[in-house]
Amino acid sequence: MKPFSKWTIAEVEDTFNINNRKHQKRLTQWLNETVPLTPAEENQLTGFRDKLQDHVWDWNEWELKGKFIFPLLLAVNFDEEQYQSFMEREISVEIDNDTLSGIADFFVASGKRYPKHPYFFIHEFKKEHDSSGDPLGQLLITMVAAQKLNNDLNPIYGCYVMGRLWFFVVLEGLDYSTSLAYDATKDDIFEIFRLLKKTKGMISKIITSSQSTTAPNTEKPTQEQRIINQ
Repeated sequence: MKPFSKWTIAEVEDTFNINNRKHQKRLTQWLNETVPLTPAEENQLTGFRDKLQDHVWDWNEWELKGKFIFPLLLAVNFDEEQYQSFMEREISVEIDNDTLSGIADFFVASGKRYPKHPYFFIHEFKKEHDSSGDPLGQLLITMVAAQKLNNDLNPIYGCYVMGRLWFFVVLEGLDYSTSLAYDATKDDIFEIFRLLKKTKGMISKIITSSQSTTAPNTEKPTQEQRIINQ
C-alpha cells in the first residue's frame, strides 16, 4: 500500500469501509467536558495566540511547528509515566497480505524508549494557504493503522492542523467523526488547550482499563505488526 501521505479521505473510506458520523458520542464527550486552566496557563496561551496572530500567514511549516505548535504541546506535557510523545516515527501493520505504513508526525503512545501502543495523533502542521494533499485523509489512515496495530476496541483520537485551524477527530470501530474548526488566533486557543489536556486523562483511563482486564503483553512486536524504532 502507498504511504500515509498519499491517501485521501475518499480512499480511506472506500478501502476500509469507514463511515463519517456527524454526532458521534465519543467526540461529543471529548468536546463538551471541561477542564480548568490555571492563570499561568491562560497567560501563556495568550502569548501563544498573539504571536500566531502576527505570523501565521508568513511562517513556513517548520516555523509554525517550532514557534507555535511544539511550545503548545510542551505546555500540555504528554510525557508521563505510562505514556510518551513521539515524533516522526514509522508505523507499519500487515493488512490482507499487504503492508500499510508511513510516518506519523506526532503521536502519544505507551512505552518509554520507543512507542508501543498509540492513542492520539496530531498531523500535518501545514500553512493554511499552502497545505499539501488531504490532511484529514492522511490523519485518518494513520489512525486506521494504529487501530489495526492495537487490535482492541478502544477509540483512536486525533487532530490535524492547518495554520491557525485545528480539527479534532475520533475513530471508533468503522465510524469516525470530525469537529468543526477551532481558530488558534482567537480565544479558541483556550479550548484547544483544554481538549489536549483532556486527551491525557482519556489516555490514562484507557491504559488503566486495559491493565485491569488483560495481562501485560510482554511479547515483542512482530515483523507483520510494529512501530519502527527510529
